[in-house]
Amino acid sequence: MKKNVLARPDEHSGSEPPAEGDDTYEATVFTCPQCGGVLTSTDHDLSGNCTFCGSPVVFESKLEKQKKPDYIIPFGISKKQCKNAYMKYVKNNPYTPEKLKDPEFIDGFRGIYVPYWIYDVRQEGSFTRKGDRTEVHGEYTYQFKDEVTGTNCSVFKHIMHDASSVFHDDLSEKTEPFETVRNPGFHRRSPEFREFSEGYFAGFYAEPADVPSSTYEEYAVNVAEDRAQKYIETHSKLSTYNITLKKEEFGTRINSVKLAMMPVWFLSYRKGDRVAYAAVNGQTGRVVSDTPIDTKVFFIRFLIAAVIAFVLLMFTTILPVSVTLISVIMAMLVTGYCAEDTAALKNRSSDGIAGRLRDNLVNGISLVVFFVILGVIAVFKILCLIEPDFVTFVNASSFSVIAVVINIIHLILLVCLFSDLQSVKKKDKSVSLYLCPLINMASGIAGNIVLAAKPVWDYCYYAVGVTVLAAELVSFLLLIRNYNRIATRPLPQFSVHKGGDDSAV
Repeated sequence: MKKNVLARPDEHSGSEPPAEGDDTYEATVFTCPQCGGVLTSTDHDLSGNCTFCGSPVVFESKLEKQKKPDYIIPFGISKKQCKNAYMKYVKNNPYTPEKLKDPEFIDGFRGIYVPYWIYDVRQEGSFTRKGDRTEVHGEYTYQFKDEVTGTNCSVFKHIMHDASSVFHDDLSEKTEPFETVRNPGFHRRSPEFREFSEGYFAGFYAEPADVPSSTYEEYAVNVAEDRAQKYIETHSKLSTYNITLKKEEFGTRINSVKLAMMPVWFLSYRKGDRVAYAAVNGQTGRVVSDTPIDTKVFFIRFLIAAVIAFVLLMFTTILPVSVTLISVIMAMLVTGYCAEDTAALKNRSSDGIAGRLRDNLVNGISLVVFFVILGVIAVFKILCLIEPDFVTFVNASSFSVIAVVINIIHLILLVCLFSDLQSVKKKDKSVSLYLCPLINMASGIAGNIVLAAKPVWDYCYYAVGVTVLAAELVSFLLLIRNYNRIATRPLPQFSVHKGGDDSAV
């Protein structure tokens, strides 16, 4: 389950607790027979595809008593606004699969209230420390040894934690924040906390709060202590002493625990045995989405870019040997891109990894195919304009020496990449992470061999260029396959899995 602060815990909504009485309400519970995902509703049926696994199913249903929440933030984003926000989001990514842009598919968004436990935490503690302090007055420096005594009396309200086992951790984190109190500087379309009423559920669904509040009490305590510690570290009179409080010095305790429902528009996209999710914050309109890359679109764009670049190389470079040298440089740069992705996976957290890999991929393509190649061409042309005799120095022998240096750097990069791969989690590893850099290294060595051999036929140099471009295409397609695996999720099995690591494959 997720661990995140969704609200500003130092403020209070001012809402009064609900009146004493029955703490349950009756609702229809819908269960997916494929994945075990559960939704509830108070006023209508559920049909179509499962929200969680994307399967077209006939839901099992029954009436059950549900725990009545204390508070709710109503939906402020209509379905039309939700669809418009999502459409704008996917249109910004040129490699988004066409189905994700299909209006009929986007119409499948469901409004779901997600449960959160709300913890109010209080601290009453004191501390005493000895510390050194330095003051400079004119030409003199004074050293002081102080005894620092302090009392910490703090209240942290509305520390929140997802109370559902079916809403994926990283999606809920990125869909936030939800604001539980009025904040003039925060853009939103729905109000803060309201006292719960079943009437807010009309036309929407809800996830059950199936994780007990006691599970995350320690988390709430840790959040409060971290915030108190940061305050001490940045306090104008205490920051000099680098004071770190011990756990017992905080005097932290849970004052109260409440249950609240938060509005989220939710959509799932299934392909084979993988599923991708999109979520729109029903209060603020914030959009988050698993966005796989359309391999066909990428393949076409890469070929167009490669053909343009190759034609420019043939007609604007000084000698055919420059095509081979630039191919060696390209091979190293693509390995550098692989190393960057491997480093990201090594330091992986569930928040945003797929988005970073997608951005790296798009930026890497532009760099490798256009800017690097055209940049080298421009350098050659400028040197020729400045010194016409420069052409005599541009030959296979001189380029072979440059290629050797580049391949040595390439080899060092390869060693670092494989070293990082040892620290990548098993579920994130794939054959492509090993195969892509090896293909690039082999391409670089092949170019070096051709330059060293100095063949008299120009087509040999061009053939190496074409071969390297083909190798880069294969490398990128393998990387896209690995990215799509990370950007999507295995089909959920909620009947046997409660919470935990949603990214497990």
